[in-house]
Amino acid sequence: MKKSIIAISLASVFLVACNKAETPKTDEPASVTSTEASSEVVDSAHTAENSLDWNGTYKGVVPCADCEGIETELELNLDKTYELKEKYLGKGDGKVFESKGSFTFDSKNTSVITLDKAGDGRKYFVAEGYLKALDTEGKEITGELASKYELKKEAE
Repeated sequence: MKKSIIAISLASVFLVACNKAETPKTDEPASVTSTEASSEVVDSAHTAENSLDWNGTYKGVVPCADCEGIETELELNLDKTYELKEKYLGKGDGKVFESKGSFTFDSKNTSVITLDKAGDGRKYFVAEGYLKALDTEGKEITGELASKYELKKEAE
């Protein structure tokens, strides 16, 4: 009898030791660790400059602090020159202010262009079919009027 109790005990210990603890299965994907996220590669070969059809004429009415709005037309040329026309609505004699110059794509954020000194260094986010005016630091304008800072591309 002692032999059978010892044999059953040994078999029980052996079976328990060989049994792996199972982890509950879920349908959720495994979380990404911070080292995996930080090692993500940015595709520098595809930029707004070489991936989007950015050249053309963009129009819109942007907000104005002391008038009804600024009717804006910005033409971007393939040689990276621009022509900017602005008309202040409801103020003055309706004169159109024009400036011409060159622009550059930002080396850190390749979806942003910066107009030269003639364009007061204004910055625009370049997207498919529109430009979005940015603040002087190149950050997106937020608030209830944020959507009013878009210039839509005209059909060619």
